Amino acid sequence: MAKQAERLRQPRPRTGASSRTKGRRSEDFDFRDLFENANDIVILNDRGGCIVMANRAAREFGGYSAEEVKRGVDLKEVLAPEEYEAAMILTQRALDGLPIPEVYERHAVLRDGRRRIVELRSNVLRNRSGEPLLQTIGRDVTESRHAAAFQASLAEVLRALLTAQGLDAASKVICDEALRVLEVDGVYLFLPSADEVVGAASAGAGAERFKGLRRSLNDSFVGKIFRRSDPLVANDFPSIYPGLELARGIDIRSLLAVPLRSSGATLGLLAFIHCHDPQYFVGEVCDRALIFAAQTAVAIESALARDREEEEGQVSAALLHVARAIRESLKEAEVVSQIAGSARSVLGCDWTFVSLWEDERKLFRVVATEGFTPEASEEMQLVEFHLKDFPETQELRADQPVEYPEPPAHAAMLFERWGGSSMLTQPISRGGAMIGTLAAGYRKRRGAFPARERRIIEGIAAQAAVALDNARLVEDLRRANDMKSEFLGTMSHELRTPLAAIIGYADLMREGVMGPLQPQQDQVLDRMLINGRSLLDLINTTLDVNRLESGRVAVEVSSFALNDLFTELRMELTARPSKEVVPVIWPVLQRPIVVRTDRGKLKVILRNLLENALKFTAEGSVSVSVSPGSSEQRVQLAVSDTGIGIPPQEQKVIFEMFRQVEGARDRSRSGVGLGLYLVRRYAQLLGGEVAVESSPGLGSKFKLDIPISLGE
Repeated sequence: MAKQAERLRQPRPRTGASSRTKGRRSEDFDFRDLFENANDIVILNDRGGCIVMANRAAREFGGYSAEEVKRGVDLKEVLAPEEYEAAMILTQRALDGLPIPEVYERHAVLRDGRRRIVELRSNVLRNRSGEPLLQTIGRDVTESRHAAAFQASLAEVLRALLTAQGLDAASKVICDEALRVLEVDGVYLFLPSADEVVGAASAGAGAERFKGLRRSLNDSFVGKIFRRSDPLVANDFPSIYPGLELARGIDIRSLLAVPLRSSGATLGLLAFIHCHDPQYFVGEVCDRALIFAAQTAVAIESALARDREEEEGQVSAALLHVARAIRESLKEAEVVSQIAGSARSVLGCDWTFVSLWEDERKLFRVVATEGFTPEASEEMQLVEFHLKDFPETQELRADQPVEYPEPPAHAAMLFERWGGSSMLTQPISRGGAMIGTLAAGYRKRRGAFPARERRIIEGIAAQAAVALDNARLVEDLRRANDMKSEFLGTMSHELRTPLAAIIGYADLMREGVMGPLQPQQDQVLDRMLINGRSLLDLINTTLDVNRLESGRVAVEVSSFALNDLFTELRMELTARPSKEVVPVIWPVLQRPIVVRTDRGKLKVILRNLLENALKFTAEGSVSVSVSPGSSEQRVQLAVSDTGIGIPPQEQKVIFEMFRQVEGARDRSRSGVGLGLYLVRRYAQLLGGEVAVESSPGLGSKFKLDIPISLGE
């Protein structure tokens, strides 16, 4: 080949034609044997840009015949206009012996107008007359360059999608990038919503028209494509779908619609159109569009997951806010007011109202409003929604929400009167029973409520059901407690009056006012007085507990010496007839200890502890002691005994109401388990604490730790 190349450089006889004319004939050069059958594109051009030779690969690539090349073809005809000037500069430099790039690229224009990218290498040859010519050898790299550009574009799209905040932003990126990467005239992304297909984003021709477009999933052109499992390619679109309403006003020549599927589910529909080429979606272009659609499906799935995660966070935060707002309310009126206010706050709507269901009258009654004028609120709470007047109440009673994207005809007057354009009503039910409804709405916004708002109002309604149920239960308990307190107070007073008379007459008889007594009568009177006073103590304790439970106990603070209190208790215990024989050991204080607290309640605490100790101590002793408290400002009073003791498991419950030590119940000892409960409650009122140390068979020690001066 080197010899052939050398031979080509030797001058040959000329045929008389000018070497600079377009009519130069390729027969002047003996290149046919060497280059004609080469696989690469090979051309020769002179300084003026005239192609003087092109091999078969070059002719087939450009779409020219051998005769056309012989007649003369100029570089202007085979290069893109923006490339011609650069090509001529490179030719001049090469023929002048100046350096040129080893490899470079040009955009070639084929005979049919298509453009291709060619990679070229050039060097200088001389014809037989010694005139320099530029030899250029090239190959078509269009596919590889387009593939590389497409991959780079996909990478850019992926980066944009990863940084997109939510599905709306990702949808816009998808359409904008598809328009750029695939060089189409229009891109439209549709996403499902209930039984519709909604235009989520669009770019290019008809973008404003398709954004937000809604079509039925079942019987529309878009819906039918959405339900397909394979793409729809519609080249020569007007002849396949003549007069399609969806395409009105847009000159669609070819269309490609790809259902976006993942894990067997259709996430959306991506459609591309071209307005000039009726056969645009074929071959490589179609393949790239399908690859882009597959990437879109992944992006949408990721965006949906991010949106779901963000929505879960928003819903949880909103419901937590509502829970915090209503958890402290225990009255029904407060609960419904908190529900209405919290719902409006977290939903961001214009107004809310809560209605309660009255089963006996079969109607809803508005009980709380938020966001209305005082006049409208007052008027709404006078309105009753009967089943016969509003058929939607049947759906609410069936635990189904009712949504009004726009004012309904039968309630248009009410919507206009109270300022509503859209409303979502959520049932409030508990255990299958209707409690009421929660309604939220807007004054100007119309259309369906988004899934986030529906989930939030559903969660609020669930919390409202629990709160209302609890409020009603608390109110029932309050009423029952009030009735119990009233009953106990009445009965205790009714019992105490005759019992006091019985004890009084027994005292008179025992003192001999009514005559001398026989020894047997004296013993009977002792037993009568013991049991009578025990019963009176029980009645008084019951009254005290009743006052505590109803919150009618006041703390009356005064200053007194502990010695005086001990003396008073000692005299009362000594004066009372008793069958106990164990002694009570009282403390001997070296100096007076003065405390400032409620004397009466402290006396009740100590008396109950002493009587409890005496009750369960058959032998030994009961002692009272005084010692420093848990701090310098506190004092500890203790009552110890040598009685039966308290098992460890019982020590945790003995201060509860109506609780007694197991094993002690079988003994013939009076009491219903209120004494220690009263001790604990009174100790708390005095700012103190009561505790017990005990072992079965070894006795017990009850310790009372209180402030020396209450309030300090």
